[in-house]
Amino acid sequence: MEESLEDSDQIVADDSNSPWFQDPARSKPFTLFKTLDFVEECYCTALFPWSEQSLGALWYGAKGKEFQDGPWKQMISDWSGALAIGTMDSLLVIPLSASRPRKGLLVSVPKQEQNTPVMAVGWALPFEGPLEPLLVFSAGSILYILNPVKGEIIGHLRGHGGPITSIVIHPTHPYLFCTTSRDFTTRIYDLTLSPQQGPDNPCWPPSKAPSLGGAPHGLQASEPEGMGIGRCIGVLCGGPSGGHEAAVLSAAFHPTHALIATCGLDRAVKIWSFSALSCNKFSREDKPLFSSSRIHKARVISVSWLSTDTLVTHSAPALMRRRGRNDDVYYEDGTVTIFRWIGFDRFFPAGQEIGKVFRGCSSDYHESSSFTLISTSSLPQQTRHVHVTQTFTGDYILALSLPDSVRLYNLANFHPRVIAPDPPLRDPPEHDIEFEFKNVRLDDEEEEEDQPITTFFGKSPESQRWEVLVPGAQGSVQASVLGFGGQLLVTLEKRRVCIWRETLR
Repeated sequence: MEESLEDSDQIVADDSNSPWFQDPARSKPFTLFKTLDFVEECYCTALFPWSEQSLGALWYGAKGKEFQDGPWKQMISDWSGALAIGTMDSLLVIPLSASRPRKGLLVSVPKQEQNTPVMAVGWALPFEGPLEPLLVFSAGSILYILNPVKGEIIGHLRGHGGPITSIVIHPTHPYLFCTTSRDFTTRIYDLTLSPQQGPDNPCWPPSKAPSLGGAPHGLQASEPEGMGIGRCIGVLCGGPSGGHEAAVLSAAFHPTHALIATCGLDRAVKIWSFSALSCNKFSREDKPLFSSSRIHKARVISVSWLSTDTLVTHSAPALMRRRGRNDDVYYEDGTVTIFRWIGFDRFFPAGQEIGKVFRGCSSDYHESSSFTLISTSSLPQQTRHVHVTQTFTGDYILALSLPDSVRLYNLANFHPRVIAPDPPLRDPPEHDIEFEFKNVRLDDEEEEEDQPITTFFGKSPESQRWEVLVPGAQGSVQASVLGFGGQLLVTLEKRRVCIWRETLR
């Protein structure tokens, strides 16, 4: 498949007007300009994430002088807008740049993993050769590293004891990435290393030999890790000692510090330190710096950092009981929550040297209270996917995928929570005890009628939103992602991908 953007279709920033996410009067922020139809069902997608300005932030600017002139700009020109789509048994790469037309690339997973959908994919950059981007994708519990320039898989890695649920690339060191899995763990990988060919586990006392425990324990296994490039350098373990006690669904690297936030099926949000990870020794961590399952009432599906100590998470609808009855249940809307991690200043005090090893106390990794809720907004129960991206102006945009449309929110416009007012001060009423006892009936089963709720205390009113209707979707929209700093929108349906560009005024 050969697809490219024509010269007239290139994404060009319009500096004469404010962007759509800062203009409440903009009723139509995006215009559909391309649709791609597929025979196989689509499961995930990822846009090429970097631009010409990204070089100054990657590796803290270490590659800036080496590639500041032509090579980096040419690579960005070749791959800007490239789209990776995971289908059954294969990964499809569609370069949409018109500067150097390329044919679409279709890569199939090895035979042993066939009949397995590609459920997660992410773009990475090797440290030694950043001009050849890589794609990391998963089929089941196996990781694959694809070089789209050469069109071949250059590595595969095993280690997880369950299906991989997400792949997250480090924002400033894109040769590092982490994977979350249904085996309750999160694994951190380094693409500058080669796979471990033997067990490299810590000892399991009283034995002095390396343990042969496998993935369910957060360790390596006795067989080789894989081939090609990439090595697991650390595991954030699951279990009652402090880790997740159910499937881990998503993760996010901190933008400036050696921290990872994770969330999962156990309703918990956790923040881990990986500063002690070493390339020469496999590390494992089972006690996070923060853990709480009181932020959401149901499974937490995604987590993202907004600043050094502020995060945004979203949850699925929660199954609730009325009056404690098992036979009277209902679904409460899921929520998008912005909260501040108060413990950040304790572990990273301003103006002081940061230690290499962090260790919290029991109140940190068992239901920590070191957070404050900033905003909590309800999500429609039809929500299928939530994506958060940072624009070229620094604003964070939330894309909420519904069966037939995509709702877009600027998180800067989210309102604070509505706090319940204090009850008015009243004199206690005088009770006639004799009269009350005469009216008590043991068989009185009458219940008060439910009163309509007019104000939801603890939640925020809905903020300004923009809505993009997907033509012909018929309830098939699965996910959506934003790219080009908020100027490009991609909607993923079961067998169709729609590409939208910003409507210029």
